[in-house]
Amino acid sequence: MEKKTKATLPTRQKYVLGNIEDSNRFWNKNGKKVYDDNRSEDGKLGNKETKGYARKTEFDDWMLEMISLDCRTFCEGANKLQNELKYESGRVRSHVWVHVNDDRKMMIYFDKSENILKFGV
Repeated sequence: MEKKTKATLPTRQKYVLGNIEDSNRFWNKNGKKVYDDNRSEDGKLGNKETKGYARKTEFDDWMLEMISLDCRTFCEGANKLQNELKYESGRVRSHVWVHVNDDRKMMIYFDKSENILKFGV
């Protein structure tokens, strides 16, 4: 029987950051539809919190908040499973950041000219 081993640190980091990249692609593809549905009175998507937030914010701010929530979820989940790497994420008005062991690995911002989330460093 093969012995199970922990994922290597680079593999674990790639998994977390890869999930954030996948989330970014999801929001760029579906964000406008989800935002509009959350703003509508008869929309079927979202919950009380996301509907309220969509109704009081512009699309770019809403998109940054959604990717920020996803980043926080992936970082907190990774931190619960291991303690070798410390994942953190946060948001300021213009961008969302992701750090691993206090080293910035991602910065996500909203490009208004293309109406999408993009990665920067």
